[in-house]
Amino acid sequence: MLEITYRLFEMLALVVCLHSLNGEKLKIDVYNVGFVGIEMAFMQMIQEGIVSKGMYFVIYLIYFIYAYLKFGDSVKRTVLKCLLVIIIAGVLQMVVYITAYFFSGFIKNESIIAFFINFMVLAILLITAKSGIYPKIVDVFINRDWILKINVVICFCIVMYYVISLKASNYIKIDIFVLMIIFMTMFIIFIYRWQKSMYELNQHKKELQITNLYNGVFEEMINTIRNRQHDFNNQIDAIYATHLTATSLEELIESQNKYCDNVLYENRFAKVLSCTKNSILAGFIYTKFIEAENRNIDVQYDIAYTNIGEIGIYDLVDIIGILLDNAIEAVTIKGVPGKIVFELRDGDGLRLLFKNPVMNISNGEIEKFFQKGYSTKGEGHGIGLNKIVELQKKYKYDVCAYIDNYSDLDWIKIGIIMK
Repeated sequence: MLEITYRLFEMLALVVCLHSLNGEKLKIDVYNVGFVGIEMAFMQMIQEGIVSKGMYFVIYLIYFIYAYLKFGDSVKRTVLKCLLVIIIAGVLQMVVYITAYFFSGFIKNESIIAFFINFMVLAILLITAKSGIYPKIVDVFINRDWILKINVVICFCIVMYYVISLKASNYIKIDIFVLMIIFMTMFIIFIYRWQKSMYELNQHKKELQITNLYNGVFEEMINTIRNRQHDFNNQIDAIYATHLTATSLEELIESQNKYCDNVLYENRFAKVLSCTKNSILAGFIYTKFIEAENRNIDVQYDIAYTNIGEIGIYDLVDIIGILLDNAIEAVTIKGVPGKIVFELRDGDGLRLLFKNPVMNISNGEIEKFFQKGYSTKGEGHGIGLNKIVELQKKYKYDVCAYIDNYSDLDWIKIGIIMK
């Protein structure tokens, strides 16, 4: 019973550590329960001699498959995180063992010592799970592609070594060995295809959710346009009537120009609806501009989007929404002018640009804005801009951000360029 308990602690430690590296809170779900159950059953079969100890490497294969299905990362990122889990858990076990070594003279039972070590490792991982140090460890390695490739090669070599060693030790016959290799290959292909189809299904669900979400926005937008159309007709009638009160041609021209300028200003966002062929994007941007206007923010825009970009419309809405929300919030700070410049074009590759005034921000600090969890607004923020970086890995666009000074103001410029 003691052996089963400390093995359970060891499996739970691996699960907790993997969740911490992914920056997610541990929950009881089918993946976690299934992984722990399968691993415990397999280790018990090895302990009782039902399965050869030469098959111990299968435990790590099961762990990789669990991590791949659970978090949906790429193969290279999953391999890296699995190796980091093994390293972190191993180091913690070593540290706890060194500490427990001084008491080993009083405790002769190895199972009790193993129980204490695995319990302490699990406790340390649970206590430090919210510290934020684990995602930072991943960030150190994840952006270096050569490290990811080396990890994959090392893991492949280790697996092949175990498989060949298993055959050389005459634990299994050649026909069973070949069948096992074929089965493993087919299983990996199946997992890859299944994961890809699940990803595509989730993308379609996102698109459907965004469409349903903005159906209400469209209705509100149409009602707003109808009301403004009614007002616009009244404005036209007023312009036609200006000659009745004008005493000279110059006065008439000046009066009409002034009145027309005011009408154009009141309807300055109407052009957004014809700047792009995509109704979802047009409605979203129009609504955001109206929101900014209601908060006394002056928005200057230049939009010429033909909907031929490679970025999915649901992801593009996400990106624009994150950057616009950040810009709106930035210019509502006391002392910052309420101005935003927005540009979206895709004639010669995608160009998305946001500019707004800021205070007390340096170029050295901008890079931190894109780190997960970092925010000048306190805990619970700092997620949006990090998503821009995550989508960058998917679409391979370039992100530029810097501070520029003109008109005696510091402006932050954030651009997304895709050729």
